[in-house]
Amino acid sequence: MIRRRFLARLLLPAVAGLSTLALAACGVEGSSGVSSPPGRGEIRAPREFSGIAWLDTEPRFAAAGSGEEPQEVFLICHDTRDNDAERDLPRLSIVRTPVDPDGIIVHELDVDFPSVPNDLESIARVPHRNEALLVESNADGDDPDPTIYLARWDEELNVEIAGSTPWPETPEPLVNVEATAVATVHGRNYFVYAERAQGSDTTNINMTRLTIRKSGRITFGKKWTSVSFTADQPPGARPASGLDIDAKGNLYISSAYDPGDLGPFDSAVYRAAVIRPGGAIGARLHPVRPAQELARSSGLKVEGVGLVDGALPIFISDDDEDYGGLLRQLRVSEPSSRPWASAVTGDDADQARGPGLQ
Repeated sequence: MIRRRFLARLLLPAVAGLSTLALAACGVEGSSGVSSPPGRGEIRAPREFSGIAWLDTEPRFAAAGSGEEPQEVFLICHDTRDNDAERDLPRLSIVRTPVDPDGIIVHELDVDFPSVPNDLESIARVPHRNEALLVESNADGDDPDPTIYLARWDEELNVEIAGSTPWPETPEPLVNVEATAVATVHGRNYFVYAERAQGSDTTNINMTRLTIRKSGRITFGKKWTSVSFTADQPPGARPASGLDIDAKGNLYISSAYDPGDLGPFDSAVYRAAVIRPGGAIGARLHPVRPAQELARSSGLKVEGVGLVDGALPIFISDDDEDYGGLLRQLRVSEPSSRPWASAVTGDDADQARGPGLQ
């Protein structure tokens, strides 16, 4: 695997960057048709970030009392298509939070897949394991055989594809999925997904058993359990564009408004449901009614929700189309010490404040 490193603020390779500087100094127009000021190079945004999964927290060694924050490390997928224009572009990147004003640090990954991925829109981290599912969306039915890949990484964050499988038979027609996650309940894994449901403010959150073997073989259960989720905000949004689940079973979902490649975009992140033991498949989904809006991101199209080691803080990844990709930490509207104290009532409230799922 070849890893290509660059800063998000300056993405041109060295030779190309020098060429651009030379052209700018001569007053020659770049590819955008706009003359660059003398002595300045072209700075471009990173490619779109469609899915996100937390990998690691890397400490930063500094003088005592400096107050420097550790770096959070995420695996990002790009919704690159299997066509002539995009076939050879990277599908995955490792992104680190900033350490200085140069911004986030992006490593594009050259990973060998058993087939050419088409429209990877989400990453579902497997709790307590260095594994994640990389999930093709089905792209409004344009993909005749949508695939789910298994990614694994070592202590040095070298990523490889350890297995793949077609999408399982789903409880509703598979159209376009941008929101997936994996929860662990009493040592058993569960696959959770929601259709983005373009044109509706309501979607279903669906869950089934998941088994991942050491060989890389992935199998899903035959039975599903489902609850509905309605996104009140933003108006006209796809209700499910990203998804993650914390260690206590709280399910976080993003909703995104996307009018076209130049926006204007709008998004919200909700606490939408709670997963608890019980039921026919060993785990149940309890909806939060109404869904608890945690944050709004006006001007941004949130397509990935990522928790740090199964807990707050929440990070988002953005696919802002022609504006490029973005990684940000959210400011959650409720106090972090008891964020859900008034969100649910009755039995669900007791469960939400109870011990974790493990």
